[in-house]
Amino acid sequence: MSKVRYQMFLDEGQKETLKRLQRDFKIPAAEIIRNALDEFLVKYKKEKTLPMGDSMTKKLLSVAGVCKGGPKDLADRHDKYLYGVSK
Repeated sequence: MSKVRYQMFLDEGQKETLKRLQRDFKIPAAEIIRNALDEFLVKYKKEKTLPMGDSMTKKLLSVAGVCKGGPKDLADRHDKYLYGVSK
């Protein structure tokens, strides 16, 4: 399967833990992240719910997708719509 670039932010604790795992297991951080994501997706597919215990996260996710209409390219061009800047 081909791979695509994906950028994300980690908090400092996650970054340090990832560095330690990378050093201990001598595998790339990207491989650790891909493996963790694969496990998450298998669990999600089985349970059909996001395994998030945080009630605020659940509340925020509950409003996702409730708005109708809007630009069809909003997800891809949100910077333009929010800040007037295109990437």
